[in-house]
Amino acid sequence: MKVETIGQRIRFLRLKRNMTQKNLAAALHVSESTVSYWECGKTEPSIMFIIQLVVLFQTSLNYLIIGNENTTL
Repeated sequence: MKVETIGQRIRFLRLKRNMTQKNLAAALHVSESTVSYWECGKTEPSIMFIIQLVVLFQTSLNYLIIGNENTTL
């Protein structure tokens, strides 16, 4: 499954781990609406939250930002 945006990838990873938006918000110390805005593409997480998401979801920075584990810049 190819997921196109950071928000869509956050949602995909969150659901893959059976987390609610409320669970993710609590883990990151943000509001549920912040998580919703990220997932809907209204806003994007800051680099601080991107790093926390990479650690929390045990994924790569390349995947979360670009959508491809094997991409090299």
